Amino acid sequence: MATSVKSNLALSLSYIRDPAAKVRELCNHASQVEAEPAVPARRYLRSGLEMLRMAKVYKDEGEYESAFILYMKFITLFVEKLPRHPGYKEAPQNEVANIRQKVKQVFPVAEELKGKLTVKYTEQEKQRAEEERKKAEEIAREQEKIRAEEERQRKEEEERSRKLREQSEELWLQEQEEKFRQLQEREKEKQKDKDRRDPNILIDDTGENRPSSGLNNERGSVPSGSLSFVPNDLRQGQRPKLEKNLSQDYTPNIPDRPEIDRSTKPPQDQFGITDGFGENKYGLKNVLVPRDIVTKFMNIAEQNTRRNVETCGILSGKMDHGVFFITHVLVPKQTGTSDSCNAENEEDLFEFQDSNDLLSLGWIHTHPTQTAFLSSVDLHTHYPYQQLMPEAVAIVVSPKFNETGVFMLTPDRGLPEVARCSKRGHHEHTKHPPVFETCSHARFVDDRNVILVDLRSK
Repeated sequence: MATSVKSNLALSLSYIRDPAAKVRELCNHASQVEAEPAVPARRYLRSGLEMLRMAKVYKDEGEYESAFILYMKFITLFVEKLPRHPGYKEAPQNEVANIRQKVKQVFPVAEELKGKLTVKYTEQEKQRAEEERKKAEEIAREQEKIRAEEERQRKEEEERSRKLREQSEELWLQEQEEKFRQLQEREKEKQKDKDRRDPNILIDDTGENRPSSGLNNERGSVPSGSLSFVPNDLRQGQRPKLEKNLSQDYTPNIPDRPEIDRSTKPPQDQFGITDGFGENKYGLKNVLVPRDIVTKFMNIAEQNTRRNVETCGILSGKMDHGVFFITHVLVPKQTGTSDSCNAENEEDLFEFQDSNDLLSLGWIHTHPTQTAFLSSVDLHTHYPYQQLMPEAVAIVVSPKFNETGVFMLTPDRGLPEVARCSKRGHHEHTKHPPVFETCSHARFVDDRNVILVDLRSK
C-alpha cells in the first residue's frame, strides 16, 4: 500500500533529533514543488493566491508545519520555478507583479514560523530526552528486579540441591550401616557354629562362647576375624567418607524461569506534522461533502444534461479543526460538449472566493451518458487541484446510470504520470496499476447543506 507524502515527511521528521535539521527537512520537502509546462503559467499565478489563503488557515489553526511548507512552496514556486515556465513571459504582467509583491510579504511570515517551529522542536526534544531518561531508569529497575529474582531462584535451587544431597547421603549411610549390621550378625552366627564344633570352647547359658576353665585358649579371649574388617572410623563412632559423588547422579527438577514482560516499548514520537490527519489510506485530512450536493448540482445541470452536454463547478469551502468542509459549489461561465467542459472567466471564481474567504477543494462535473469515472481529460483537469492541495477531490455525477463517484489521482502513480504527459484531448493512460481511485478521505454527510452559486449569468 502506498504511503502519502505527508506520512513520509512525518516519518522522516520522527528520526531527526536536531531542531534545525527538522526545519531544513521541511524546506527540502517544500522545494519539491514543480511548475509543470502542461499547466498554464497563469493558472499557477492564480493558484498562488489559493496557497496563501490555505497557508493562513493552517497558521491560524496552529498547524505550523503545514503553513510553513505552503509558504516555502509559494516562495520556491514563484521565485525559482515559475520564471523558467515556457509561458511565464506571456502571463499578465499585473498578475506577475501582484505575486512578486506577495512573495515579499511571505518572507517575514515564513521566518516567523521558522522561529516558532525551532522553539517547538526544541521543547519536543527536551521532552523526548526526559521521557527516554525516565524510560531508561524504569528499564534499569526492571532489569534489577529480574536479576534479583534470578539470584533468589538460584539460591533456592542451590539450597534444594544441598538438602537433596544430604538426604541422599543419609539414606546411603543408613543402607551401609544396615549392611554392616547384617554382616556382623552373619559373622557372629558363623563363629557360634565354629565354636560349637571346637571342644575347647564352651557355650554358656547366655549363648556366648567362652574358653573352657580347664583348657588354655591359645587364640585369646576374642575369636579371630570377628571384627577385623570394621573400618577405624566406624569403630570410633564416625561415618565413613563417601567416595561416591552423589551430586553427579542427581539431576534436580529446576522450575522454569518466570516469564518477564519485555514487550513494553517507549511510545512512538508524535509530532505536529501528523496532527489532524484523518485515518484514511494516505493520511490526508478528511473532506466532508454535503449529501444534497448531488441533487442540487443535477438540478442546475438538467438543461445541459438533456442536450448531452457536461456541466462543471468548483468545490469551495473551509477548514475547521483539521477537517475540510465543502460549503459552496461555484458554477462558472463555461463551454461544454458530451465529454468535456471548460470554465471561462475564472476571475469571477477568484473574486467570489476571495470575498467569502473560501478555499478550492476540487471540482464537480456530470457525465450525461457515461458512468462515473475520470477520463483522460478529467485527469489533466484534476491534476492542478491535487498538485497544490493533496486533499482536492473530483466528484463525477452520472444521471443516466444513477452513479456518483468521488475520485483522486493516485499519489504514487497517477500524479507523476499525468505530470509527465503532454498529450491533449482523449488519450490512453495506465490502467494497471490505476492512475485514479475512489477517495478514502472523503465522505458524504447529512447534517450540512451546500450553497450553489451560479455565476453563468453574471
